[in-house]
Amino acid sequence: MFLFVSGVVLLLVAVGGVVVALIRPTRRLAALGTAVVAGLLGVGAITSQTFYSQDSGEASVLVDVSGTIAGQETTPGFHGKAPWQTVKTFNIRNQTVSFVGDGGTDYSGGSAAGPQVTAQDSDGVSSDIDVNIVYSIAPEKVTEIYRQYRDESNFVQQFVVQQIRSVTRAVPNQFSTLDLITKRTEVSAALRTALESAWRGTGVQVDQVNLQEIRPPKAVSESYSAAQQALVQVQAEKAKLEATKVSAQQQVVQAQAQAEANAELAKGLTPSVLQSRYIDALKSIGAQGNVIVVPQGSTPFVQVQQK
Repeated sequence: MFLFVSGVVLLLVAVGGVVVALIRPTRRLAALGTAVVAGLLGVGAITSQTFYSQDSGEASVLVDVSGTIAGQETTPGFHGKAPWQTVKTFNIRNQTVSFVGDGGTDYSGGSAAGPQVTAQDSDGVSSDIDVNIVYSIAPEKVTEIYRQYRDESNFVQQFVVQQIRSVTRAVPNQFSTLDLITKRTEVSAALRTALESAWRGTGVQVDQVNLQEIRPPKAVSESYSAAQQALVQVQAEKAKLEATKVSAQQQVVQAQAQAEANAELAKGLTPSVLQSRYIDALKSIGAQGNVIVVPQGSTPFVQVQQK
């Protein structure tokens, strides 16, 4: 608006120079020079206020000097406007809001950063949560957003940041302390669902939810760690017991197999078979040059060496 007013003033100066050149011939040259310079500057100033460029990833709202919304533009390139209109630009690319640790508050365009969010779970335990949210705004909603918040900075601070903090505090109340620690995927999904519900119809879209870290009180963390170690030990002992059982079962199976084999062998040792093996044994001994004398009715063997 300032350049437009300056341009009008410069054009008036140019007109004045022409008038002076006409009525004061002696100063014609100087007056005409002043008129030309002022005219060029005035036209340039006014022209600069009638065109503007818009990058890809931006959407603009045109506002009259009275504050009335004159329209919006969502396509990139050069566009025309009335000199008295102001262009309010919004970034429609992906923007990031991060709440991490003890970080300080920072706003940069549509992005923001701040300290961790402290939330209470269903067991009444408070934990510190680091979260990173990526969002974007629908181009066709920039006029509505401008109407409520007037500029991008107010929109981020008063709406986006407040909504993310509020939802991040509320969602953990759906989970127990143990679930909050161990079911990170479920907590992240619940956080996304809650944000999408809160932003439905506002033109703000949830693009990504990164639940970076959940830090319960130190006592809770230590108890959980001890429980995990105990669980690991129990599992190890169970594994050992199972191995012992398997070994014992293998020994029983082997013993049963041996017993069954012996029983089958015993079944086959009939008197005739025993007599046959007895004769075979005597033949084998005799084949080596030995003579075995077995008195009739006597059990012992008497071995006589043949000379």
